[in-house]
Amino acid sequence: MATRTQRVAAIVLAGLIVLAIAGWIAARQIRSPARIAAETAPPPASPITVPVARRTLSTEVIVRGTVRYGAPQKVVLGSSDVKQGASGSASGIVTRPPIRNATLRAGSMALTVDGRPVFVLPGTIPMHRDLHQGDHGPDVLELERALAGLGISPGAADGRFDAATAAAVSAFYLRNGWDPFGPTRQQIDQLQTAETAAAAARDAHLQAVNNVAQAARPQTPGDLAQARIDVGVARDAVDTAELGVQSARGRLHSARLLASTAPLGEAVAVAEGTRDQATADADVVGKQADLEKAIDDERIARMKVDELALDALPSDREAAAAALRQASTAVGRAQADVATAVAAANAVRVSGASNVQKARTDAEQAAGDVGTASAELRRARLAVETARRQVRLTQERVRVLAKPPDTSTLQDIATAAASEARRTHAEVARLAHESGVQVPADELIFFSSLPVRVDTVTARRGNSVSGPVMTVTGSRLAIDSSLSVSDVKLVHAGDPVAIEDPDLGIKASGTVTRVSRTPGTNRVDPSRFYLVVAPQGGSRSLIGASVKLTIAVKSTSGAVLAVPPAALSVGGDGNARLQVSRRGRRAFVRVEPGLAARGLVEVRPAGGSRLHPGELVVVGAGKGAPGP
Repeated sequence: MATRTQRVAAIVLAGLIVLAIAGWIAARQIRSPARIAAETAPPPASPITVPVARRTLSTEVIVRGTVRYGAPQKVVLGSSDVKQGASGSASGIVTRPPIRNATLRAGSMALTVDGRPVFVLPGTIPMHRDLHQGDHGPDVLELERALAGLGISPGAADGRFDAATAAAVSAFYLRNGWDPFGPTRQQIDQLQTAETAAAAARDAHLQAVNNVAQAARPQTPGDLAQARIDVGVARDAVDTAELGVQSARGRLHSARLLASTAPLGEAVAVAEGTRDQATADADVVGKQADLEKAIDDERIARMKVDELALDALPSDREAAAAALRQASTAVGRAQADVATAVAAANAVRVSGASNVQKARTDAEQAAGDVGTASAELRRARLAVETARRQVRLTQERVRVLAKPPDTSTLQDIATAAASEARRTHAEVARLAHESGVQVPADELIFFSSLPVRVDTVTARRGNSVSGPVMTVTGSRLAIDSSLSVSDVKLVHAGDPVAIEDPDLGIKASGTVTRVSRTPGTNRVDPSRFYLVVAPQGGSRSLIGASVKLTIAVKSTSGAVLAVPPAALSVGGDGNARLQVSRRGRRAFVRVEPGLAARGLVEVRPAGGSRLHPGELVVVGAGKGAPGP
C-alpha cells in the first residue's frame, strides 16, 4: 500500500515540474509592444564613403559617322589656246575617260582628250596657260621640279622654259609612250608668214642702205629715169598684191563655206547609211521569209509523196515527185537569195561606215583648208604692205635724185628699215621657240598631294570636255557626321576624337578637321551641322562603315582631384565643402569645384585646406549593421 502511494506522489511531482518548464517557455515567448518596436526598428545609419580620385576629366559629344575617302576635289582641265587655234573647237572630245577607283600617282595618265594624254604631276599651281620655250614663271618652275622628281633632269630649275626643259618634257612623254606636242599647222603658217615678213624687211633694209649709198655718189640722168621706172614697177607690184588679197579672200570664203557645210555632209552620210542599212535589213528579212515558205512547201510536197497509196497511179506518183523536186529547187534558190541579201546588207554596212568616215575626213580637211586660206590671206596682205613700202622707197629715191644729194632722209629710212628688220627677226625667233616642244594647258593636272583616287567620273567617252571631268579623293580616310544646334557650339576644328565600333573591332583616334557653321550643308539634315573627322590611319575595308565618334570638347589640363557630386555640400558661409573621414573622425574640408564630367567633379582645396587622393569622403548615409 505504501509503495503505491509513493508512485503516485512521484508522478504528481513530475507533472508539476513539466508544468513549470512549460510556463517558463511560454513566458519567454511573450513580448511587450515596446520590446517588439525596439526589435523591429532600423539600425542606426552609417556614412557611405568613397575615395578621392585623381584623373583627367573631359566632357564629350557623341555622334555617329560614316567612313569615306577624304579630301574630295573636282578636277577641271585647263583651256589650251594652241589646241583651240589648231582645231577651231573650244573644247576637246574625251577619247578615254578616267577609270573609277583608279589610283593616280606622279606621272600617271588620268584620261585622253582628242587622242592626247592628260598626265598627273605633283604641284599646287593649276595649269592656266600653254607652256612654250621662252616662257618663265612659277608654273614653269613647278613643272621643272615635278620632272626632276620623276628622275628626268630639266637642267637648272630656274622657272625658265629653255631647251633643257623642252628636252625633259619630250623625254617624259616618250617614256610614257606618247609623242610630245609639236607645232600645229597654224603655228607653222604663222612662222612661215613671219619668215616672209622678216625676209621682206631685210630686203627693204638692204634697199634703203643701197639708196643711201647711191644718193651719196653723183647721179646721172639715167639714174633718175631708172628710179622713175622702178616707181612704176613698184606700183604694178602693189596692184598685183591687192589682186592676191582679193583672190585669197575668195579662197577663204569658199573654204569657210565648205567647212560650215561639212558637218551636214557627215549627218547626210549617217542618215543615208541608216536608210540603206534599214532597206538592206528589210530585204534580208523578206528573203528569210521566202526561204521559210519554200522549206514549208518542200516539207508538204515530201509528205504528199510519203502519203501516196501503194496502188496509186504512176502519173500521180510522178506528179508528186515533180512537185517535190520543184519545192527543193525553190528552197535552194531561196537560200541563195538569203545569202545574197545578207552579203548586200554587210556591204551596205561597210560602205555606210566608209561614207561617214569620208565625210568626217572631208570636214577635217575643210577645217584645215580654212587655216591654210587664212594664212594665205595674211601673206597676201603682208605682200601688199611690202609693195606699198617699196613704192614709197622708190618715190623717195626719185625725189632725192631730183634734188641735190642729201642723205639724211635716206639714212633715217635705212635706220627705220633696220629696226623693222630686227623686229621681224625677233618675231621669227619667238615663233620658232613656240613651234618647238610645248605643253598644252589641258595635258597636265597638278595635285598638291599624291597619290589620289578617282572617286567619280563625269567625263564620258565621246563627250565634249566641259566642266569637271572627275572627282578625286585623297588616299587617307575621312568620316562624315553632323552635330545638333547645342553641340556645334562646343566642337571646334582640332578637337581630339575617339573612334570606335565594337561590332567591327574598330578603335582608333582622330581629329576634327571641319565644322560647318551653316546648317543643312553637304546633304545633312537642315537642322544639323556638317562635321568632318580625319582618323589616324585606317583600312579601305572601313569605307562605308558607321562608327561612334566621341569628341572631347572640354578637358582638365592633366590629372586632378575628383569626387562624386553627392560629396559636395554648401556650408553656412556659402562655400563648397567635403566631409572627409580621417582616423575615425569626420571633418569638413573647404574646396573649389571645377569641371564636372562622367559622374565626377573636379575639386581644389581652398582656404589652406588639404586633400589627398585616396582619402574617404562622405557621399551619403546608408543602413548600418543590425544591433545585438
